[in-house]
Amino acid sequence: MWERKDLKRRGKRQLGRNWLATVAVCFLLAFTGAEFVGSTDFIHQFDPAEMLPGDQVVVQQVDLSNWEMLLQWLDIDPMDGTHPMWAAANQSVAPLFDTLTAPFSAFFALLERSQFAGWLDILLAVAGIAGGLWFSIWVLGALTVGARRFLLESRVRDNISIAAMFTPFARGNWWNVTKGTLLRSVYLILWTCTVVGFPIKFYAYRMVPYILAENPQISPREAILLSRQMMDGQKWRCFLLDLTFFLHWSLLPTIAASLLGLAVGLLAGETALIQFLPSLLVGLLSLLFVNGYRSATYTELYAVLRRGQLEGDAPLAQRFTVPEFGEEPPQGEKPRLADKLVRPPEDPVFHFVQRHKLNYNRKYPLRTLILLFFAFSFVGWLWEVSLHIVTQGMLINRGTMLGPWLPIYGAGGVLVLLLLRRLFTRPAATFLVSMVLCSIVEYFASWFLEMSYGIRWWDYSGYFMNLNGRICLEGAVTFGLACCIVVYFAAPLLGAGIARLSPAKQTALCAVLLALFGADLVYSHFHPNAGTGITDYDDWKQAEGGAASALPEDTGA
Repeated sequence: MWERKDLKRRGKRQLGRNWLATVAVCFLLAFTGAEFVGSTDFIHQFDPAEMLPGDQVVVQQVDLSNWEMLLQWLDIDPMDGTHPMWAAANQSVAPLFDTLTAPFSAFFALLERSQFAGWLDILLAVAGIAGGLWFSIWVLGALTVGARRFLLESRVRDNISIAAMFTPFARGNWWNVTKGTLLRSVYLILWTCTVVGFPIKFYAYRMVPYILAENPQISPREAILLSRQMMDGQKWRCFLLDLTFFLHWSLLPTIAASLLGLAVGLLAGETALIQFLPSLLVGLLSLLFVNGYRSATYTELYAVLRRGQLEGDAPLAQRFTVPEFGEEPPQGEKPRLADKLVRPPEDPVFHFVQRHKLNYNRKYPLRTLILLFFAFSFVGWLWEVSLHIVTQGMLINRGTMLGPWLPIYGAGGVLVLLLLRRLFTRPAATFLVSMVLCSIVEYFASWFLEMSYGIRWWDYSGYFMNLNGRICLEGAVTFGLACCIVVYFAAPLLGAGIARLSPAKQTALCAVLLALFGADLVYSHFHPNAGTGITDYDDWKQAEGGAASALPEDTGA
């Protein structure tokens, strides 16, 4: 029988062994919205109008909820007395509707901004919602399982890296893992309708992600049955474990931070600090400690329950495939088991990088780097155009040039490949240094364009932790994550594909792209791409004695 104090002690010890990598994994889950979404609320609660009164910032916000946008689309006012059914649903269904459609809020906002002006807007929104649904099911579900794989391996390995969380994306595993997480979600949604049954089944299915992480080839129904079998008689004790985490690491820190925020806000005369400071402190505590501590503790719980199933020779216990995952982690500073002990031949999981033989530490020839530059520039252009469609409801050619490329993305990706190769064996260091390097590139690009043309193509004034409106923390984190994808997946895959082309074809392709790019560069120097949706700022440049007025935009260099 397990004890809460013992599990927490082991979870805390395990977090200490792999603190940086565990924090990085939990941050990635929070950043993508897969888990721990409340940990990043302090970024969205930052109010530039109150916190930075000297900055002239226009922040676009959509105040309507997804439910209210639906009623607006249907031309229904639930409070006018003519729609009693909608009035009742407005109280009971609206919160659930907003929760379920939260991943697609951007596309509801697109429809609200476009006022449903035509079929193109509706088709774009439908395509966006379909894409968001695909991302939520196929990517976020697999990420949550991959995070469990990382946590399980971190108990028994010394050289664990965040690459372990991408094991569910390996060929042959992705579809089955997705089916398992999707079936679990469907069951939980159905049990929600019974009200009483939901909390019971919530704990009954608690171990499904861990089971799929260990054996991604297990059938979804077997994973659910095995989780129910493991949690039989453990639900109440697991609820108490959740309760202690809530009281000790959520409620009490929130109360303490609120009192501190109140005191600081009153002393500084800034009422905005009363709300923002507690959210900031609690969010940072969650990101840097609580999320990893809680995840490591539940990983220890899985190991304990798993060992009980094996010792009792319970049904379906043979579906556990990695013997070492149930063992006690070695004592000492760090675990020292070798990789081959963790992945015996019967273990169906291999890291994506190893499965596909991706050599992320390779040197790239000049022609490959040129083609990668254009590939990254084109992907960046697609990202900016798609983001502007979602946020502004307009199809606009973003950037300073006329062609479908944004060189700041290509330059950042190529510089990381050239300058940071010695760090590639340490993903956390790669992420952090990439943030700094890409921020320097973005800052210099903003300064150069402003000095050359007297125009700003983007302005982060009012964003959380921005520097002169040229760079901000949110953009730096996005660039850091993108660079990790480039280093460990995109560049090796694209490099291998480019290597299949003959040298003559590579040279010809480089020559054509460079010629087109050079012509575009010369033309854009005299006729830069500008206008509504690209550089639509109203007197952004500060005049002496006056203030700037700017509309925050994403990188468009």
